[in-house]
Amino acid sequence: MNKPTYQVETDKENSFYFLSIGNKGIILKMVELAEIGENIYNLGFGDYDFTSKTINDKIKSSNGDAEKVIATVLGILNNFLLKNPNKTVFFNGSDLIRTRLYQKIINLYFDELSLKFEIYGGINHEFELFQKNKNYESFLIKLRLNQKNATI
Repeated sequence: MNKPTYQVETDKENSFYFLSIGNKGIILKMVELAEIGENIYNLGFGDYDFTSKTINDKIKSSNGDAEKVIATVLGILNNFLLKNPNKTVFFNGSDLIRTRLYQKIINLYFDELSLKFEIYGGINHEFELFQKNKNYESFLIKLRLNQKNATI
């Protein structure tokens, strides 16, 4: 995926920050990969909440830079999996609308992503290889074994 991305900073392992710059100003975004099981990490993403010092994944920023934000998050995910090829990343939306948005993104970039990653869709805690245009509740992604040096 050869799209422009934002510069990413980190202050601790598996927590990443970048600035979304768009029509509503500058918004600090956060991506956090938290271990939830053996070699399984949850991807949390959203606006940084300065009060709670955590991710707020309920806010809809609508800053006009969605493609650049998506490319940045995919870059973080790619780098994490390249550094940790035995890890799997789990993610879903904080609500049905966001889950559908993530699914649309996977559908849109599926051909390119599937060259580098194994992508699974989950329904009722059961996972299968991702099928385009099928509705899922959650997703798993991991690096294909032959992609140790791949970039998106």
